[in-house]
Amino acid sequence: MDLPVVQALKMVNSASFSWLDGAYQTSLPSDVIGNTDKTIVLITEFLSEPTNFGNSKFKGWLIGVEAQIFYKSKIGFNTLNAEIDFARLFEKSGWHIEQSKNHTKDPDTKQLSKVFYFSKKLKIEEAN
Repeated sequence: MDLPVVQALKMVNSASFSWLDGAYQTSLPSDVIGNTDKTIVLITEFLSEPTNFGNSKFKGWLIGVEAQIFYKSKIGFNTLNAEIDFARLFEKSGWHIEQSKNHTKDPDTKQLSKVFYFSKKLKIEEAN
């Protein structure tokens, strides 16, 4: 099974959002850092642990990702609609919205950003 960030990245890339110029996992490439001409998403892991214990054994795994959206400096689309579509993508794929943080503006680049936290419970087969 793929790591949580890989699962989320594949899902986001498959959605082909018209407003999204790129999606990355774990860290941003150096050529993307500081570029305010594109809207990008950075997906990092925040949760990966056993869950659903019974008879001293775990029967599931809880995964979670943080998705940071960095909007381009000249936004030409409705950000609220984009965020709703983004959150619905995760929801339709069985993810739970843990948190949706407020928008922040970078003091240096003036770039607007938004952060979501999504989690998902995976059922795993019991080991012998």
